[in-house]
Amino acid sequence: LTEFERGRVAGLREGGFSFRDIAEGFGRNVSTMHDCWQQWSREGTVSRRPGSGWTRGTTEREDRCVRRMAVAHRTAPAAEIRAAVGTTVTQRTVTNRLLQGQLRARRPVECIPLTPNHCRLRREWCQVRAHWRTEWRSFVFSDESQFCLGASDGHVLQEHSRGYPTHPDCKFVRQSGDSTGCAAIHEQYSRGVFQQNNARPHTAVVTQHTLQSVDMLLWPARSPDPFPIEHVWDNIGRQLQRPPQPALTVPVLTDQVQQARNSIPQTDIRHMHDTMHARLHACIQNSGGYTGY
Repeated sequence: LTEFERGRVAGLREGGFSFRDIAEGFGRNVSTMHDCWQQWSREGTVSRRPGSGWTRGTTEREDRCVRRMAVAHRTAPAAEIRAAVGTTVTQRTVTNRLLQGQLRARRPVECIPLTPNHCRLRREWCQVRAHWRTEWRSFVFSDESQFCLGASDGHVLQEHSRGYPTHPDCKFVRQSGDSTGCAAIHEQYSRGVFQQNNARPHTAVVTQHTLQSVDMLLWPARSPDPFPIEHVWDNIGRQLQRPPQPALTVPVLTDQVQQARNSIPQTDIRHMHDTMHARLHACIQNSGGYTGY
C-alpha cells in the first residue's frame, strides 16, 4: 500500500467501516488493514517504517564524483578512483557505483594513429570506389601474417657489453621467402588485379620487377580496417589454437596453416569480398577515420 492508501484505511476505519469491508474495497487481505489501523492507533502515523537492510556506503555526491572521475580518466582503476574521491568504501563498492552508472570496463581498442592527411587520403580513395560491388571479386588481396612454433615471436635477445662485437654463436639466421609466390598467384589468376598495401615486401626492387606486368591496386597508408584478408588470417590463427598437439617443426606448422586455410568455405571468402562496399561507406561516413571493421 502507498502512504496515501494507508491514510485512507485509517480514515475509513474511523468512519465506522469494518476491516473486511475496507479490505474488499482495496483488494487486500484483512490483516493488512488491521496492521495499518494498529500503527495509526499506536504511533499516530501511517508512514512506512524504514527498512532494516544495509546502509548505503556512499552519498549521492560521492557517487557523482566516482562517475565523473571514471569519465575524465577512463583508464583509471577502481583503487585510483577510490583514492582520488577520498571515500572509505571498498574497491568493489566503487565498481558497483560505476556499474549502476552504466560504466563498464572494456579492453581498449588498438588503432593505428591517423593524421588529418591520412584521413583525407582514405576518404578520397573510398569515394572513388564507393560504387564498386561485385568488382571486388576479381581482386587478389595480399597480406602477411606471422605464426610461431612457440610463445616467442622469433626475436632473439643477447647480452653483451657496450662496443663488444657480436659473437658468431649469437647470430641468428632465418629463412625468408622470395617474390616468386606473387608470380605464381598471378599466373593462376591472370585476369585478377593484385592488391598491395605498400608493405616493405611489396615495395622491394625484386618484387616491383616481378609485378611489372601485373595490374595493381594501390592501397592507402595505414588502412588495415577495409582489408578483408585480415579476417582470413584471424580465422586461421583461431583454428591453429584448437589442435590438441602444437606444431614442433616448420613443415608441420606449414601443413596446419594450409589445412586451416583450405577448411574456410568459399562462401565466407566471397562474403568478405562483398563487405568491401560497407567498409568503404563506413570510412566515408567517418570522414576517413576509424571504422568498426
